[in-house]
Amino acid sequence: MLTPDTIVHYLIERGYVSFESVVDGDFLVVDYRRRNRNFKVIRRQHPSYFVKQVQNMEAEPIATLQREANCYWLAQTQPALASLARMTPKFVGYDPARHVLAVELLDGAETLSDYYRRLGGLPQEVAAGLGRLLGSYHRELGRWIMDSPHRSLFPQAIPWILSIHQMQPEYFRPLSGGNARLLEVVKSYPEFQQAFDALRGEWQIDGLLHGDIKWENFLVQAKNGKPEGAALKLIDWEMADLGDTCWDAGAFLQSFLVFWILSLPLAGPADPAKLIHWAEHPLDKMQPAIRSFWTGYSDAMSLDAGSSKPLLMRSVRFGAARMVQSAFECLYFAPEMTQHAICLLQLSHNILQDPAGALENVFGL
Repeated sequence: MLTPDTIVHYLIERGYVSFESVVDGDFLVVDYRRRNRNFKVIRRQHPSYFVKQVQNMEAEPIATLQREANCYWLAQTQPALASLARMTPKFVGYDPARHVLAVELLDGAETLSDYYRRLGGLPQEVAAGLGRLLGSYHRELGRWIMDSPHRSLFPQAIPWILSIHQMQPEYFRPLSGGNARLLEVVKSYPEFQQAFDALRGEWQIDGLLHGDIKWENFLVQAKNGKPEGAALKLIDWEMADLGDTCWDAGAFLQSFLVFWILSLPLAGPADPAKLIHWAEHPLDKMQPAIRSFWTGYSDAMSLDAGSSKPLLMRSVRFGAARMVQSAFECLYFAPEMTQHAICLLQLSHNILQDPAGALENVFGL
């Protein structure tokens, strides 16, 4: 297993860095551990790297890291996937023996979440660019992969959250107290079960999915601090698959709502409805960016008015289901349900019951 102390020897062994550059002091390692062992290797005079290794040598994390490596390898080696190469970091290499992936480290990039917090909003130019980014690979790449020998690299699985009401607690190891309660709540509402069954029945394979769309997986490289011409990248393709493109589009839409809900000051017993105006990131300020995102996405997908509305409705419904997963992710280490998670569940339930109303009243579309 790599550590901040041993990674230098590994990179020299692989030929990614030279002994001389390290001796000259052009080498800094930042431990960025999350689900995997992540390291930022920062250099001034040479290429910098983002190095990722599985945390545990188990089948599932190994398979997902290999899938991400396959996406980057395909993007760099297949001319038909040039648009994927433009939106992902440059592939450096994958070590199947030690399960280590190396890609370029993007200089000066920040996550979309950090970018939004720094500016206090999302410029409409950037929102539209993000819509075009998603739409471009949804429209262009899936069919080529499905007709190629590389189709077997993807499991073509339906997202697990659409079957959460059928799962027993023993399936999740470990399961926090907060997530155990979330599981009970979802199972106690027939509306959740009916909506998830319907969405699972509608699932279709029509394109390439990123599979884990959230703002932490988008990187923004602003030029001269201005939104015009900002470079946009999509990282962490471990959950990439062939499936229903509305899942990715809906996941991005629900990310606005998650960002809004998590900014509500829900520290006490007050009614959340009375705290709406105290949100650090108000929903009404997000709605112009939401509209710009969908306009950019529709343009990239070459949708006309007749085909855009049904796709938008499906995306909103899939996004509401993804919001339950967002609540689940917020509770990984929580001993009990939090007020923010309860709000996410309630909002998901409301949208699933009235997606048409949510288009206007929540998303401003």
